[in-house]
Amino acid sequence: MKATQRWILSVGVVLASGLSGTGQCAADASPEPSPVITIHVHNYAGVAPKTLAEAEEVATGIFQKAGVETRWADIVLTAEKSDANLTDYPAFTLSDVQLSIFPRVMSDESGVKASVMGLAPGNGPDRNVVYIFDSNVEARYRRLLMAHFNGIMDWRVSKGQILGHAIAHELGHLLLNQQVHSAHGIMRGEWSLEDFRDVAYGKFLFTPPQAEFLQADARKRNSKQETFKVNEFECSTLAH
Repeated sequence: MKATQRWILSVGVVLASGLSGTGQCAADASPEPSPVITIHVHNYAGVAPKTLAEAEEVATGIFQKAGVETRWADIVLTAEKSDANLTDYPAFTLSDVQLSIFPRVMSDESGVKASVMGLAPGNGPDRNVVYIFDSNVEARYRRLLMAHFNGIMDWRVSKGQILGHAIAHELGHLLLNQQVHSAHGIMRGEWSLEDFRDVAYGKFLFTPPQAEFLQADARKRNSKQETFKVNEFECSTLAH
C-alpha cells in the first residue's frame, strides 16, 4: 500500500497551490492516471493523531483498490478558530471534500441514532461535505472489543479501521451520487459481525461497478476548475 499523503494546515491560512484537488503528481507513465480527491479533515472531536492517521491510511487503501487516489489535509484548529461553523475557509474546487469529525455533543443535538457513524448531507451531484460522529464510532469499537473479550469473535478490529471504513463509506455517497445503500460491500447500510471481520482483514471494499462510478465522478471533479467558498455549501442540518 502506498504511504498516505497528508498535510497539516492552520485554519484561516491560505492553502498552498500544491494542495489543490486538481493538482497532479509527477508525470505518470500511464496514459490515464488515477483521479485524485483531497479530503480536508476538521477534527473537532479531537480524535487521537495515531488513530486518525490509521483511519486515513485505511481509507486511502480502500480508494486505491477502487482506482481513486486520495490526499489528506489535516486542519489544525486554533483557540480562536475552534467553532464548527467556520465561514472564512479559502476557496476550493470540486475535488476538495470537507470532512468534519464531530464530538458527542453534535450527534446528541442533531438527534443522530447511535448506530449512525456518519452522514453525507444534501442531495444531488457535486456535494463536498461529509460528517463523522466520533462518539458513535467509539461506541461501535467498544462493543466489538467486548465481543472479542467475551469470545464471541476470534479477531479484533481497531478504532482506526472502523473510522477509516466509515469515512470511505460517506465519501462513497458523494462520489456515487446516491444516498441509498447497496446489498454488498462497504456501501451496505447495516454492518454485521461478518462485515467487521472483513473490515479487520481489509476486505470490506467497493464493488467493481461502484469503483467504475467512483473513478468517473472523481475524474469529472478533477476536470472542473472553478472554485467556491466552503460556507456556500456547508449544511446546518443533518440528513441521510
